[in-house]
Amino acid sequence: MLHQRGDSFISDFKEEEKSYQVMRWFLPEDHQKELNKRFNFFIEEAFNGRGIYENFLKFIEQFGFQCSHLLSRRDIMDSLKNENFNLVIVDGFDYCHFLIAEKLGKPFVSVLTTSFANVDFGLPSPLSYVPVYNSLLTDHMDFWGRVKNFLTFFTFSRRQWQVQSMYDNTIREHFPEGSRPVLSQLLLKAELWFVNSDFAFDFARPLLPNTIYVGGLIAKPTKPVPQ
Repeated sequence: MLHQRGDSFISDFKEEEKSYQVMRWFLPEDHQKELNKRFNFFIEEAFNGRGIYENFLKFIEQFGFQCSHLLSRRDIMDSLKNENFNLVIVDGFDYCHFLIAEKLGKPFVSVLTTSFANVDFGLPSPLSYVPVYNSLLTDHMDFWGRVKNFLTFFTFSRRQWQVQSMYDNTIREHFPEGSRPVLSQLLLKAELWFVNSDFAFDFARPLLPNTIYVGGLIAKPTKPVPQ
């Protein structure tokens, strides 16, 4: 996460060179074509103002297939287990990363590359002044605004469940009955949540001790404007 092509994303970040292994894997060709097809269709519809949620779910469904394929790669999973990592860093956008950490039986920290809005990982969200994602409300709500926020919360919760359900087949396939994780609960197991935002850009809300703002962490230093 911190390095790309040997260059640090964090200014003034120094670290001794260490050898590490980069593992690459590719989807079967037919799955990759289907993923590209779903993604291109979703983007096209969104730009045309028809970004309906069903198209997004079909796109996320391909992530579930991709996750199942990755977990079935014994060579990759065995290699990760043999490394015996102390900690796993995961990207909060794709739930597959949480399943990999659970499969390895390792503690993990999550990096949320967006604001809090579209992922529910257990933060207190008082509906009286914390606007729900896509409600188009602010933290200053009158009575009817709070009613709208309350009703929007049910739509948001249902959509969260729909997204997470795209991984149900993957969980059933790769985790034995009796120890199958529930994604909504798995998110709560993160040791830390690094949120790529800043308190100045978000509405006021309560935070948990394991939530840390890291806005600008991967931003490159600004350069002077050329004369």
